[in-house]
Amino acid sequence: MRAAALAVTALILVGFTTSIVAAPASLAQMKAKMAAMKVSNPQGFAACQALASSRGYRIAQQNDYEYMAVVSFIDGCLMGRQH
Repeated sequence: MRAAALAVTALILVGFTTSIVAAPASLAQMKAKMAAMKVSNPQGFAACQALASSRGYRIAQQNDYEYMAVVSFIDGCLMGRQH
């Protein structure tokens, strides 16, 4: 019983540690994607960023979730999904 509890605790700790270590990499990937979108279509990017701002997205936010939401919105806007 004690060994099973120890094993479950170890698995939970490994799961949390993996997600914490992986988070900065995903933020770096999102920043790289944002920079690539800005370089590839500067006018469209500025228009989509203004649209995102008008819809309530916080553009200068460095929070993982909000930054990913902004990048996803701008990516969709550049593809023509948001109007």
